Amino acid sequence: MSVAPTEHEVAQRDWYDSDSSRTNWAEVIDTSISASDAVLSVFDMATERWVQRPWRVVRERAIEIASWIDATRGGRTTGAAIGLVGDPGPDLVAAVHAAWLSGSAVSILPGPVRGADDARWAVATAARFAGVGVDIVLGSGSQLEALTAVDCALHIDHVDLVGVGIDTDGFRPVGLVGDAAAILQGTAGSTGDPKTAVLTAEAVATNTAALVDRLRLDAAEDIGLSWLPLYHDMGLTFLVAGMSTGIPLWLAPNSAFAASPFRWPQWLTDSGATVTAAPNFAYDIVGRYGTLLEGADLSRLRVALSGGEPIDPDAFDRFLDRAAAVGFDPAAATPAYGMAESVCAVTVPAPGEGARYDQVTVGGDDGTTIERRYPLLGEPLEGMEIRVVPADVAVPAIEGRDVGAVEIRGTSMMAGYLGHPLIEPGTWFPTGDLGYLVDGRLVICGRTKEIVIVAGRNLFPVEIERAAAGVDGVRRGGVVAVSRGSGRPGLVIVAETRTTGDAVAQMRSAVMSAVASDCGVVPTDVVFVDPGSVPRTTSGKLRRLATRDLVESGAWS
Repeated sequence: MSVAPTEHEVAQRDWYDSDSSRTNWAEVIDTSISASDAVLSVFDMATERWVQRPWRVVRERAIEIASWIDATRGGRTTGAAIGLVGDPGPDLVAAVHAAWLSGSAVSILPGPVRGADDARWAVATAARFAGVGVDIVLGSGSQLEALTAVDCALHIDHVDLVGVGIDTDGFRPVGLVGDAAAILQGTAGSTGDPKTAVLTAEAVATNTAALVDRLRLDAAEDIGLSWLPLYHDMGLTFLVAGMSTGIPLWLAPNSAFAASPFRWPQWLTDSGATVTAAPNFAYDIVGRYGTLLEGADLSRLRVALSGGEPIDPDAFDRFLDRAAAVGFDPAAATPAYGMAESVCAVTVPAPGEGARYDQVTVGGDDGTTIERRYPLLGEPLEGMEIRVVPADVAVPAIEGRDVGAVEIRGTSMMAGYLGHPLIEPGTWFPTGDLGYLVDGRLVICGRTKEIVIVAGRNLFPVEIERAAAGVDGVRRGGVVAVSRGSGRPGLVIVAETRTTGDAVAQMRSAVMSAVASDCGVVPTDVVFVDPGSVPRTTSGKLRRLATRDLVESGAWS
């Protein structure tokens, strides 16, 4: 017996079949959430409870905020962007859609990191918003309070209060079409200065549609759950994919996960989520402390994306083994690759493929070899292409594999970096990553600027860092391997630890032994620093070049 498609399913199908260059991105979201019977659930840190709003109520709130934006601007269509800060409450989510309804791009910036001076952060953030063309900033909590104290031309207001009860009868949405900017996305800046990628309505629409299609998101069956920050491309794309399909969506602040990582499995259990996403370190934490999974039920998960940072096969396998005991299907594991410059996703395996690895032999110029496993990160999404070209640096040789510089192009690409020349459509974009292809599936080995050279050998730093991180007392995710060129040249390992006293010397010896055994090189030095000392981007990625600069300067001598 055939079943007629619902209004929501028809809306999704019509969008996917349309010409993306003419797609009004605000209309895509509006059509989806207005036709959805599902609910947005947001975790409130203050009350430790989930605040729930039907998508249709979120839409009504978005129209109120968009009407307020128009009134605040005096009816001018200035082309300015809307800035957002703070935890992802229902009103902040509504404000994302409100920005697009008003014909504005959205820029979401992170709050102050631990130990930062709030007032100084606020001055820098206000300047950054102004620098990317924001005229209105909406937010909540302490971040908004700090920004409000800054003397600047920005209109800064409380997202939960603006537009409440405003007359929306005369509001006419502008929306975003084609090459109009939809998202001003900050890049990680892990190997250079952070920039702002200008993501057009067409790019956001095509990347979202391709990701939804690859993951086979179904409004009638799927439930999404994410604690990824909205200022990060993966966190924002998770939200956008949920909005574009109208699925039930559960969002928690990144700070709630950081305070207690094992809330994540419990949230997955309570929500009955079928789709989630996280970087490698989160799966690593769950795998290392798997006994704490007792009582969780991960049997409904069919997609568990891992992206945003290199994937450690051993750590990921440990997660798969521990999670299987509470119902997790290993076929749901989905290691993927993406970057802010392509909206988010570039390559993603099809659901059900699971985690697959390429077992290879990495050779050195001195004839030594090391066996390694690298995750297969899937094939390119619809509309995207990928190629590997000769790198402009010497790279480790992998038997039977042509390792080179990874370049991408396609329908999801940014228009360019703000303040820089536009990128011509069809231009190959150098990602800065090193890798190769296996049956059309991407493998990433490292980054061109981060290759470690020791005694004439070229090494991927992540391999050295994983060996060092396996030593008891070393903080996983807080290890950086760099080549020191001045002073006493050679391999230096910087590792975060809480260990003190006589045990430090034993740990240093253990780190040197682990690296020598696993990687065939002996570090010149091992530098131990306090947890949180290693430079990171706002999304938590290690900044190896900044770490090398600190080593070279003698800051940790």
